[in-house]
Amino acid sequence: MSTPVRLVFLVFATLTAGCTPTTNVPATTPTIPQTTSSITPGSVVTTTAMTIATTTTIDRVAEIEAIFQDLERRRLQAILDQDEEAFRALFANEEYLERSLVTMDLVSVVDPSAAFIVDAVVFEDSDACLGISATWDLTEAVEGGGVGTDDYVLEPMQNAWGFSWVGEGWRCDGPHPLSG
Repeated sequence: MSTPVRLVFLVFATLTAGCTPTTNVPATTPTIPQTTSSITPGSVVTTTAMTIATTTTIDRVAEIEAIFQDLERRRLQAILDQDEEAFRALFANEEYLERSLVTMDLVSVVDPSAAFIVDAVVFEDSDACLGISATWDLTEAVEGGGVGTDDYVLEPMQNAWGFSWVGEGWRCDGPHPLSG
């Protein structure tokens, strides 16, 4: 099977795994329209956005991942340049910013553009908060870097998103743990 065909098959298999058809039970997961097209080796396969959660589509997940990746790369660039003003501009929560400033002296950045998300699960997507559980590969981005997973929360600030929390304990549920 060619790579595009294999990808489409894996996505379809993942979405339908564990589902058994019934006639009397209303659907609780999104349905995928049936197609009658066939795919031949070498053909171009296109996909459309499918709903993953109630309001988050594959396109939206990719957009949220891009927001997080951009912020992380800008944070690493600010550390590399020792640009405290650029670093401060990335944070939506003042207390979390103050706690994060120490990383400017502790992290040795090699290549900010080499930081990338390996895997991500969006756990919050609202106007007030974005949350993602992300696995990052910082192997080539920072000295002694590697692959690690953590929860990240962003909140809005001046027409953009900014870091508000990282780690366990808060996922946009209730008041921010660092607010008062």
